[in-house]
Amino acid sequence: MQNLKFELSFNHDDCNEGEILSLTLCGVDGDKVVLKLNEEQAALLEARFTRSFYVRCKKEKLLYDIDNAGSHSELEAVARKYYLCDACEFGDINLYGVKRILKVVVEILYKYPRLRSKLCFIGTPHGMEKLLVRLENGDKDALNSFNLQYICTSENAKNLGGLIRKMLTALINGHEEYVATAMSAFGLFDAVLLDNNDYDGYAYLQLISNLRRCEAVGFHPKECHTPESVVYHELGHLLDNMCGFRKDPDFKDYYESLDQSDIKSGLSEYALESPAEFIAEAFAEFMCNPASRPIALKVGELLDEAYKKLK
Repeated sequence: MQNLKFELSFNHDDCNEGEILSLTLCGVDGDKVVLKLNEEQAALLEARFTRSFYVRCKKEKLLYDIDNAGSHSELEAVARKYYLCDACEFGDINLYGVKRILKVVVEILYKYPRLRSKLCFIGTPHGMEKLLVRLENGDKDALNSFNLQYICTSENAKNLGGLIRKMLTALINGHEEYVATAMSAFGLFDAVLLDNNDYDGYAYLQLISNLRRCEAVGFHPKECHTPESVVYHELGHLLDNMCGFRKDPDFKDYYESLDQSDIKSGLSEYALESPAEFIAEAFAEFMCNPASRPIALKVGELLDEAYKKLK
């Protein structure tokens, strides 16, 4: 599902003494929050935008710890220990389902370490909303949860909590059904959000049946019939957003060389929705299908090249 759009602008002129950067964040319904940063805060913000996943162990050890976690709290502790995200809250998502999703995140971070800058939160929308409400109420621990305590003042945090909560509500209300969805929110609150109804019991069996049917009729790409493939799709949106991939000249030339029939038969029907969905669908097949077809392979290669060019 496509990331929620937002506006972000910088202004070096509208600053008081000691401040070097005025940052305007625009959400839904014309809401705005202005962050005025001093030199140290601006440096920390820049570092946040460019941070990478720090590889502390072999991937197999991390996956082992995920497999052997016996509760939601243990899984949340693993995610924090290995710095997979800033904050997480898995609520009542089926434990096995959470493990499957975290393994996807691990695979992505070992392949694209810089994507860590876009993983501020992983979990349920309700879990994120609870954190944002705490931010609005001035809870400093909530600010610490997002690792923003040295960048934002308490007053800024209150305003940001309200701004992001409205964005979250708009995003979730815009999707009647979802397995996972991505939210891009200024590199401060970017998230992968999971529907807790999709990973257990009859709902899970129904989900798998629906995904297999969508793959069979070509609505989604080949080998993209699992919850993992949906999460790869959403991570593809975040990767696209981080790399500015949609604006990459090589991608645009390739995308414009394809007609709708090429995309529908060579990737998926859903890829016709927009360039963003085309990228996410191609990325999902690139990651999930060992025998990826030419479109997925080409997009995957171009995305890898764009990632390597990141400053």
